[in-house]
Amino acid sequence: MKKNKYSSWKLIKRLLSYYSKKKSLLFISCVFIMLSTITEILSPIILSNFIQNILKYRIIKLKPILYLIFSFMILQILTSYFCYFYTIYFTKISTSIIKEIRKNIMFIALKQPMEIFDQKPISSIVTKITNDTESVKEFYETILSSFLKSIILFSMILISMFILDWKMALISSIIAPSIILIMIIHQYLSKPIIKKTKLLISKFNNTINEIINGISVIQQFNQEKKFIKKINNINNNYYIYKIKTLKIDGLLLRPLLNIISSIILSSIIFITKAFPNKILEMSILHTFINYLRYLNEPLVTIINQQSLLQQALVSFERIFKFIDSPIKIYGNNYSMFKTGKINFKNVYFNYPNTKRKILKNITLKIQDKSYIALVGKTGSGKTTLSNLILGHYPIQKGELLLDNKKINTISNCTLRKNVSFVQQEPTILHDSLIKNVSLNRKIKKKKIIKALYKSQLKELIENLPKGYKTILEKNGNSLSQGQKQLIGIARILISNPKILIFDEATASIDSESEQKIQKILADIRKKSTVIIIAHRLSTIVDADLIIVLDKGKIIEMGNHKKLLKKKKIYYNMYIHQNNNKKKK
Repeated sequence: MKKNKYSSWKLIKRLLSYYSKKKSLLFISCVFIMLSTITEILSPIILSNFIQNILKYRIIKLKPILYLIFSFMILQILTSYFCYFYTIYFTKISTSIIKEIRKNIMFIALKQPMEIFDQKPISSIVTKITNDTESVKEFYETILSSFLKSIILFSMILISMFILDWKMALISSIIAPSIILIMIIHQYLSKPIIKKTKLLISKFNNTINEIINGISVIQQFNQEKKFIKKINNINNNYYIYKIKTLKIDGLLLRPLLNIISSIILSSIIFITKAFPNKILEMSILHTFINYLRYLNEPLVTIINQQSLLQQALVSFERIFKFIDSPIKIYGNNYSMFKTGKINFKNVYFNYPNTKRKILKNITLKIQDKSYIALVGKTGSGKTTLSNLILGHYPIQKGELLLDNKKINTISNCTLRKNVSFVQQEPTILHDSLIKNVSLNRKIKKKKIIKALYKSQLKELIENLPKGYKTILEKNGNSLSQGQKQLIGIARILISNPKILIFDEATASIDSESEQKIQKILADIRKKSTVIIIAHRLSTIVDADLIIVLDKGKIIEMGNHKKLLKKKKIYYNMYIHQNNNKKKK
């Protein structure tokens, strides 16, 4: 039988392992918990002595009363003082551990294969980094600290009760196994419900994300009612499962504990009544009843934390499943590319969870420093082909060689330095122009400025209020499509890649920007292999090789003149685009 890697105990054990680096802080926290517990349980003993003196001397003097008041005040101040410090130390521990866990999640997220982002909504990863790690923080900061405090308090009270009267203490200790049984039943009943609740929260976040990102389409096609219904369904299901959780908490937690405590207290009263010759001293009985009340408090805390613990356990499972998920594996060949040669040998490819082949039997040789254009309808396989060259997806069948090296043997570092990609609409950060180009890479300022001017961005720099130090708007809202692509080109000019893939903007860009892009690409072609994912055929007439794709197959290859002479797919596409241009 296969062991559950994510059982509750194994999850808690794994979380506790993070304390190994925080032993000194944990020790200090435990010392403060011990001190606060001692000061807390001393109060009933002082009160017991006071009652004993009254019963003994039958007189109430001012001095003992003042002593009692002073003692209580000192104990309360000390308890508050110690509680404050153990809370501070536990918060320090929890915050540093959460920082480490979030760092791990981000590291894994950045190393995930591209297919993971195809299968999972981005918001589900965001939920793990934010909401689920907050549950872990609550575990360290609240649940664990309360649990430790409660266990120490419970143990010390029980020891004190055994010192006072071991028989009465033995009856009182029956409460411990009862609590363990309640916790086991609670976990068994609540965990699947909490799991479903967390799933619904994630689904809610995904739907909200979908609505916000697609609001223009939703409004355009009058889909508001459909999405309102979808959100309402999720909310209703969440409400149902939340009520189920509250019912379990309401039945199994505090009410049941109060009943058990009442039974124990009744048993003590019954025994003292049934055996009058064994009657305890009034002061001890008073202390005992006080301790029984104190004994309830840590147990009530543990029981109340049980519901939070179950919610946290579900979050732990989600986090650790993600952390344990396989990362993208690259090769260990670190040698830099000497050429920009690309060789596809009978390559077949389909995306994960789909049987449909996106690329079928692709065999293609691309020479160093050649200018290649990929042409075809939407869904023909142009972007997929470029994704394989970038190493984003593993090839299921066939071989892909870059610079005569199998792509799966090339290290990630080497691949990123030698193969670059300019997107249709490059991501523009809310930062200075110079930092948008450097992207925090250790590059000299002179080299960045040189790349900016090489990318024909001189006019943009001169028009910006603070030149290249100007903070650009988020997503580059103040920039044109052409300017964004020129910034994207500036980024790759710094690294001088052997292979450049350029995804041409689908929308028409201004003629000035287009001329600038063509001029830069002509310069890059002298040093690198350039692959254009072409949408406007007028921009690729001087390409060395035009590859026409359809339904994942190469159906035509040749230069512009040869393909026009064939009068097939490429010819029809070119004529169609020209006619549309004339009409405009």
